[in-house]
Amino acid sequence: MKIQPGRFAGKRAVVTGASAGIGRATALRLAAEGALVGLIARRREPLEEIAAEIAKAGGEALVLMADSSVEPEIAAAMDAAGKRWGGLDIVVSNAGIELLGQDDRVDRLHRAVWDRLLTTNLTGQFLACKHGARHLLESGGGAIVCLGSNVAYLGMATNEPAYSASKGGVLAMMKVMAIDYARLNIRVNMVIPGFIDTPMNAPVMKDPKELAYWSNQIPLGRVGTADECASAILWLASDEASYCIGTTLVVDGGQASI
Repeated sequence: MKIQPGRFAGKRAVVTGASAGIGRATALRLAAEGALVGLIARRREPLEEIAAEIAKAGGEALVLMADSSVEPEIAAAMDAAGKRWGGLDIVVSNAGIELLGQDDRVDRLHRAVWDRLLTTNLTGQFLACKHGARHLLESGGGAIVCLGSNVAYLGMATNEPAYSASKGGVLAMMKVMAIDYARLNIRVNMVIPGFIDTPMNAPVMKDPKELAYWSNQIPLGRVGTADECASAILWLASDEASYCIGTTLVVDGGQASI
């Protein structure tokens, strides 16, 4: 990685769920194009590793320990980044979980599993957007990019109603936010990944038969990469997408078109 002053030179960004997968790739890409990046997640060690990589390349990153679904924690993290850099310009709301083997058909689904998925995936994104938006407003505007999933509208995640509902909620919330903030110079959009090679999908990636099955469901014949999702996120966060609000940019190899 090498810092190249570019689209995000001097921009102040925060990324939730920055410790792995799409969040990690996005943070590194933002930094590589000149952004100052606040790294938000629950685990310190991977954040420090990412921050060190960014610093070694000549960039600047701030490690911010927080659980996005705990309001005092995410508020404090956003405030720390805003204070450090005198404001924020970009908020990437990415943190989320999938509880394979626990999420289940509705008649078998435990309420505690439902609550955990909705709290982390939906409430967590709400809180990240809420406290990130405060700083964007103070800075005169900016961009929010939420992360969703194609399960929000395809119904393809059988036996995962709670995960699907949480992502559907984020999609609906993003649409309303886009209109609410349009005249306040804050653009709100969403990237919708399909099947992506991330730690969340590690069990499938390690199983040749499962990997072949899922790859065959995708028109491109392969799963996507975290960096491909990061490319979409960066475009929506950039001035190149200045006329886009309420946009859902699907990165799924054509799966939603089947």
